[in-house]
Amino acid sequence: MRTPLEEARFVDSIEAAAFEDFYAVAPGDLARALGLKVSEIAGATLLHAPRVPQSMFNRAIGFGVDRQVTESDLDAVVGAFSAIGYPGYWIHYNPIAAPAELPRWLEARGFSIPHRRSWAKMLRGNDAPPEVDVPFEVRAGRPGEEGALAQVVCSAFGMPPSFAPWVAALSRRPRWRAFAALNDKQVIGAGYLYIDGPAAWLGIAGVLSEARGHNAHRALMSIRIREAIAAGCTRIATETGEPVGDEPNPSLANMRYCGFRQVCSRINYAAKT
Repeated sequence: MRTPLEEARFVDSIEAAAFEDFYAVAPGDLARALGLKVSEIAGATLLHAPRVPQSMFNRAIGFGVDRQVTESDLDAVVGAFSAIGYPGYWIHYNPIAAPAELPRWLEARGFSIPHRRSWAKMLRGNDAPPEVDVPFEVRAGRPGEEGALAQVVCSAFGMPPSFAPWVAALSRRPRWRAFAALNDKQVIGAGYLYIDGPAAWLGIAGVLSEARGHNAHRALMSIRIREAIAAGCTRIATETGEPVGDEPNPSLANMRYCGFRQVCSRINYAAKT
């Protein structure tokens, strides 16, 4: 039985590893244009994309989780982001693992909690997920579909079309596997699976707005879990933003339906802009 700290450490580390590999696969011209960079400070993974004005691409994962951190460590993280040039980054705070003083240190440096205040960090084992009945074909992606899958993800996440070659490159990356939901022959949903030995991460998935409401996202989650189990994975992680107020959260509901349990609620601290 793993401790809450060990589980918190795992769900952050597999997310960080997946994003580091995602940054590594970006086409060279795009990577240079966006200023993509991954660095590590005090056991935390720092994602830099100074010309992408989204905190998703500019954040520190695992700060205070891998080891006890100091104010000097925090200043080093702040300095690294300041040197890159994009001010709108996040530092994730995990209440299970980080030192109790960390929120006070962050607030003293001008950080605040944004509207999307927290993410649910989710984990499951290798028990079989439930079957999901959908009016679509859901299967592994096939050669020649890389671009269509990437376009769906870009559309679902509001990313510019220029990011499509970046996402498409995941289909050819050794540790990644792509999956498709199709209505007739049209790709209406896409999901990616990252595998690292016995560990797996589900992320980068989306469904076209006009196709939502028919469990395509849930079916894409289920098939990726089955693929991870077939590959020998014993721990599968994912995350999603927690609902604000009474807003619906289909992603979180789908995760729970597919057997994920919440490890922790990870708080986002946004740098002062």
